[in-house]
Amino acid sequence: MPRVRGSGKGETARYNIRLDDDTAQFYKSKANQQGVSLSEYLRRTLVQGIIADNVLEIEQRLRSAAAVPAAAPSGQKLPDEVVQSIFNCEALLTAIVQARDIQETYRAQDRAKLKLQKLKEAVHDGA
Repeated sequence: MPRVRGSGKGETARYNIRLDDDTAQFYKSKANQQGVSLSEYLRRTLVQGIIADNVLEIEQRLRSAAAVPAAAPSGQKLPDEVVQSIFNCEALLTAIVQARDIQETYRAQDRAKLKLQKLKEAVHDGA
């Protein structure tokens, strides 16, 4: 696969990093396998790390929001559709980062339904 030159985003800032020989060779090899320059490969890797961090933060927020129905005072709870949507979002975000596969959408929806069912069973058992 031929290597693509530049990011096509116009003016860029330059940052220098130091890598030991083994690490540099590893990243060069990975870049060549993907047919991109080392700079482009490192940019992509950094972006993927940021996305993963953001997904983890969103998942933590979703877990907190999903815990509300089980712990709500005086028997109040969110509608099933809302809780299922929360679990669906969590599963979809994870799937997008990990696989970027359209079939993951359907599997994520199935996982969301299963989580909702387990949550409802836990709330019912606790009542």
